[in-house]
Amino acid sequence: MPKEKKCTKLVPKIYKINAENLMLFCWITAQKQIIPTITCQQAIWNLFRFADIDDWDMESAMNTFFRLQKEYYKDCKNETATKDCRHIKT
Repeated sequence: MPKEKKCTKLVPKIYKINAENLMLFCWITAQKQIIPTITCQQAIWNLFRFADIDDWDMESAMNTFFRLQKEYYKDCKNETATKDCRHIKT
């Protein structure tokens, strides 16, 4: 049996989500790291403009992001992943 990859141990649920949700999560997280004062809503609007998305409403996108963020933090608080998640601010 192949050895489990480090990234799959760290966030087992995140790497299995669909492409649009993963793009949303990564985009907002990156924007918040680059521009700490940006709001979640502003980051989502930037994604919508960049990717030319017009069929995803703001409330749904925000709920999706917060759900994924909650799962990510929950997985990072795992005992096996704690040392790999030192960069996470909760």
